[in-house]
Amino acid sequence: MSDVKSYINYFAQLWDESPEYFPDFSRMYSLDEQISRELKFDEVYEKLNDLRTKKNRRELRSDSPGVTFFPVFRNFLENVFDFESEHLEIILSDDFRNVSKDFFYQAREFGPELSIENIYQGLRNVWIMNGLQLMMGLPIEITPAVFAYSMIYPYSDNLLDDKNISEEEKHIFSHRFNERLHGNQIFPENHTEEQLFSLVQMMEEQYPRQDFSGVYKSLYAIQKGQTKSLKLQSDFNLDESQVRDICFEKGGASVLADGYLVAGKLSTEQELALFGYGVYLQLLDDIQDIKEDTLANTKTLYACCNDLDNPELRINKTIHFGRKVLQSLNCFKGTEMNKMLILMNHSIESMLIESIGLYSHLYSTNWIKKFELHSPLRFGFLREKKSKTKSQRLDIFKKYFETAQVKATVQKNSKVI
Repeated sequence: MSDVKSYINYFAQLWDESPEYFPDFSRMYSLDEQISRELKFDEVYEKLNDLRTKKNRRELRSDSPGVTFFPVFRNFLENVFDFESEHLEIILSDDFRNVSKDFFYQAREFGPELSIENIYQGLRNVWIMNGLQLMMGLPIEITPAVFAYSMIYPYSDNLLDDKNISEEEKHIFSHRFNERLHGNQIFPENHTEEQLFSLVQMMEEQYPRQDFSGVYKSLYAIQKGQTKSLKLQSDFNLDESQVRDICFEKGGASVLADGYLVAGKLSTEQELALFGYGVYLQLLDDIQDIKEDTLANTKTLYACCNDLDNPELRINKTIHFGRKVLQSLNCFKGTEMNKMLILMNHSIESMLIESIGLYSHLYSTNWIKKFELHSPLRFGFLREKKSKTKSQRLDIFKKYFETAQVKATVQKNSKVI
């Protein structure tokens, strides 16, 4: 595996060269179109809520939750957020649906103490790895390494983000986890370490260290990046370039590890492309977390930096940067590559526009008005929905698995009757 620092420098230069003018988008929405989609949004949510109730006992007794849920969900994506039918064939295929379900139940069995929110956190990484499997022409499945790496997030990230745990304790944990990642047999001191060390063992069983050195170098890189990211919470003397490099390293190394744990081995060109994809996803996360990062005094390129007089220009730059990054993924030769890249760009920019709308008070009025023209939902509508649920995507995920639980209860009771 190549030196991570060279990748940071490469994308730092691409970031500096990315323009700051307002980006072009493929679609604009009139007020009537936005209102129509908002009505559809509420209609779909009502249907999803109905699936969780016992009103559907007869339907659920003879049907699987996926058969009743996914046509409604497809309608939601197609008629509210304008996903193309050919792209929905990918993300709503049996393969993608089955891995989501399999991961949920495997996660519940492995970590019964985890909340649905924790499992969703891991599932988001599973979806990234499934996308990489598709781009690489590999089967879409939950391998031991895919499961293990995705489960690391709910355990390690939550500990590192916990404000009730001291910086000293976090550094001790990071050191011990780093030792285990390097193959040293460390006796776990608590439940979190016990779970994490078991996950490392799963990866070792699929990828023996002597044959897949790149896999473990990528894991060392993400652990190093996560440890450095602690400075974003504690070192108030960081300048913007240092904040940028830390954020780039953490995000880039994360998806680079995704790639290695999917494929086992990567070319230098593939490493660079995946590192950039991880940087872009990290920037998206940071934009979505502006409120939380500001309250926690956590530095990112969008929160708590000194040079934020024109945050709109930084968002513009991010979009231009991200589009360049996604183009580099063409080095992968999966059969659905062109469709996949269009789908990825649409998904990412939809989430980005939504995030901007939720925190529109941070930006200039004229700029927000321009962005709102490219949103299928009015920003006021988004904020209203946000006030009722922490995350619309998490809420939909919970509705699906709660539907599955209702079905299981109905079937169990029908057998008793």
